[in-house]
Amino acid sequence: MEKVVTLVRNFIKWFNWKRVVLLLVGIVILSVGTTNLYGYVTERKILNGVVSKDLSDKGMPVGMTMFTPEDTVYFTAKGNQFWIKKAEIVWYKGEIDRKNRIHVEKNVALNKEGYFTAKLPAPEGLEEGHYGVTIYVEGSDFMQTRAEFDVIK
Repeated sequence: MEKVVTLVRNFIKWFNWKRVVLLLVGIVILSVGTTNLYGYVTERKILNGVVSKDLSDKGMPVGMTMFTPEDTVYFTAKGNQFWIKKAEIVWYKGEIDRKNRIHVEKNVALNKEGYFTAKLPAPEGLEEGHYGVTIYVEGSDFMQTRAEFDVIK
């Protein structure tokens, strides 16, 4: 039994616990960092798309209600990644489908408040019906967010 105790004591003296603890701490930090980086890169780049009748001075939506044919419709979405500066906004009449596109606005710039904004062009007014709008990071086919609304008389 004495030999076993001596063997264990010698092993403990030889084994450097500080190195093991530092190695484990390093592995934990690396794992947490990798997980956070993955989440940052893969999460949506543009969030919270809403439609409104007007925009504030800071580009925030004002007056989110039902729309009439005479109303101007704005779309606003919050940028979520600092490197995303341009977006593409697509308007639809009917369900959101490529064949129902009525207007595509490219190179929509992020404003200083961190929002992408666009206005649905309708010089003769809007027809009654269901509409939708989507936003994409410029050059990407992955839809970031969308909003739908109805125009009623």
